[in-house]
Amino acid sequence: MRVRHFAASVLAMGCAVSLTPPALAQDGGGPSAEEIGEAAGEVVLTPLSDLNLRPERVPAILLEIDSPYQPISPRRCSTIGAEVTALTAALGPDADQVQPDRDETLERVQSGASSIVGGLIPFRGVVRQLSGARDRERRLLELHVRGVARRAYLKGLATALGCRPPAAPQPFVAPDNE
Repeated sequence: MRVRHFAASVLAMGCAVSLTPPALAQDGGGPSAEEIGEAAGEVVLTPLSDLNLRPERVPAILLEIDSPYQPISPRRCSTIGAEVTALTAALGPDADQVQPDRDETLERVQSGASSIVGGLIPFRGVVRQLSGARDRERRLLELHVRGVARRAYLKGLATALGCRPPAAPQPFVAPDNE
């Protein structure tokens, strides 16, 4: 009985994700077929994450950070810029970088679908604790926070040295208030 309920829920989520593009296309854009496929794949793999059977690939640069404030050597703009660029590749864009406008509809559908599929696991919180998934998630968050702090520290150091982007932050541009 539970297997049928799980299969029906996965099918329903797949339908919801597959029906999203026509609705988004009406407002001038939307996710590509590849993005939709990735989102659907993430939804289906939610139980594997909860059971800690789906290893998360952690960028090596995040694992190398003992302290966000460890000194950098040599203390040159090029060295700082290389590390900032590597951190940005691992973490995603920084607050000073222009963010492209994006439609969050697919992310919302994926998040809701993952919650529903994950909710089908009985005693999900206990399962996540026993499988180590909760500890893995905490560790990934800790590494992410260290990486963000390291990048901010390096950009502050680069600013003090008179470096230019990517080592130093991008110049601030006030948004248009139209």
